[in-house]
Formats: sequence, structure tokens, C-alpha cells
Amino acid sequence: MNVKKRVRELIGGIAFAIIFAVFGYWSCKVAVHSSDTANYETNAFNREYGYDRVSYLRNHGRLEEAEAAQEAYDLWMIDEGLVEPEVPETEIVPEAVPVAESAPEPTPEVIDPNSPKGRALAKGLPAPPEIDINDWQYILVNPTHELESTYEPPQLAYLNMTGDDTDIRYDYDGNRQMVDSRIAQPLVDFAQGCKAAGLPVYLSSGYRAYTEQSYLFNRKLNQGYSYDVAKTIVAYPGTSEHQTGMCCDITDYYHELKDESLAQTETYKWLSEHCTEYGFVVRYPEDKSGSADSITGVIYEPWHFRYVGVDVAKYLTENNLCLEEFWELYV
Repeated sequence: MNVKKRVRELIGGIAFAIIFAVFGYWSCKVAVHSSDTANYETNAFNREYGYDRVSYLRNHGRLEEAEAAQEAYDLWMIDEGLVEPEVPETEIVPEAVPVAESAPEPTPEVIDPNSPKGRALAKGLPAPPEIDINDWQYILVNPTHELESTYEPPQLAYLNMTGDDTDIRYDYDGNRQMVDSRIAQPLVDFAQGCKAAGLPVYLSSGYRAYTEQSYLFNRKLNQGYSYDVAKTIVAYPGTSEHQTGMCCDITDYYHELKDESLAQTETYKWLSEHCTEYGFVVRYPEDKSGSADSITGVIYEPWHFRYVGVDVAKYLTENNLCLEEFWELYV
């Protein structure tokens, strides 16, 4: 009995061993290798499957399934917030630099040769100021441009002759110098500027009425001067700029003679250098005057200053023009 029992036990053990071996073989065939579960503890996706399913499928040649599993894995990792989704690289296209449009060719300026600018350019002069030549400050009075005997400035102003005060008065005062009221303030400023430079100044002659000019002219004739010569020294009545009240004879207070020697005084040098700043010009410059045949038709008078406004004064002085030459640009 013992022998039979032992034989049965032996046969049973052998059968059990065979069954265990078969089961072990089959389990090894489908079991997960250790390399497949190396990241098991740290890979949540693999924990869900119990193994690295993607690697398993690849190792067994199931490539399409492996790709699908990998895609599912990637999406799962993104959904779980374990990785940031990959942003596809975009090609950086350089920002287009706008092509600057070429500026249109400027239209050539058409200049009327009979305009002031056209006449100035024809003489090699810069464009003159844009003015109305008939405005009051540009009035031209000379042997060919006479004033009527009844002409008077709209209003007269009376100024201190030595510039000791700056009052501008409008009531008659025989001890003060008369000028057109429109030039009174510039003339006061001009005189004050000269005094501020430490130089003596004297306003010796401003506005003259037609009757006064007649008296002065006839006196020259009575002194023996011919009519033509007398006109160069004292303007014929109606042709004197003094009748406009737009000018004034300005001299050195201590220089008694009103002749060309006045040009050597420091007062005249300052006045002629700074007159344009106040809107005045030397009306009868030496190179434009001197005889009846000269441009101005008057003798050289370094004492005679005429108001024309700052812009025109600078244009005349900078381009060595007298008022007659300036007028030719406009008429």
C-alpha cells in the first residue's frame, strides 16, 4: 500500500510539475518584462495599463497600434496637466519693410518775369518782401513822383529833439520835432538806442509843409544857385520827402555842420549800422546820390533817415538798393 501510495504521489507531483511548467511558460510569454516596467512607479499612464504598453506593442511588431497608443499617451499627459502641449514652431517671416514711395518730382515754379520776384531774379537779387508797394510806409517822393501841395500826414506827432524824454505828444509844440505819428515810436526807439550807446543825437528836421519847402527852395535860388543845382540841395516843393513826415534828419548834437563831414562822426556810424533794426534806411546813400543825374537826384545826405519798415529796410541795405531801385521791382 505504501508503495502504491508513493507511486500515486510521485505521478501526481510529476503532473503538477508539468502543469506548473506549462503555466509558467505561458505566463512568461505574455508577462511584462522588467525593462518595460522600469518607470512603473513614476508613469501614471503605465500604471493604468500595468505596463509600458507602447514599448510592448513596438517590441511585438504591432507598430500601428504602438503609434496609436503613443498618441493616446501624449494626449492623456496633456489632459492631466503633466506636460505642456507642444507649440508647433512657426516660421518667422521677416516683417515687410514698406517701400518708401518716391517723392513726386516738384513742379517747377513758374515765375512771372513782370512780377517783383521775376524782376529781382533778372537783376541777380533775392526775392523781395511780399508787400503792397502802395502802403503808406513805401510812399515814393522825388523829382519824378510829386506830392500834391495839399498833402499832409494823417496825424502829426511831436518828439523831444535830443531824446532826453520819450514822450510822444500830439498837440502842436514848436519846440519839438514833427513827424508822421505812424513812425513816432520807431524813431523814439532809434534815438534812444543811439543815446544808450553813449552817443549824442539830435532830431533836426522831420515834417515840412509844402509852404515851408517852397520857402527853403526859393532861398537857395536867391543865394545864386541855378534851378537845377538848387533842386539837388533843397527839393523842389512837392518833391521833398520831408512833406510826407516819413523821414527825419538825425545828427550829432555837437556837430553843427549838416554836410558830408557828418559821416565821420561816431553818431552817424552807429545810426547807419543800426538803422535797419528800427525800420530806417539812409535814404540818399553816397553811391546813389550826388547830382540831378544820380538815381535819387539828390546830394549825398548822411543825415537823412527814412522809415520803410524793418523787412524792407533790411532788404534795401543788404542788397545796396535805394528806394527808387526798390520801387522798380514792383511797378
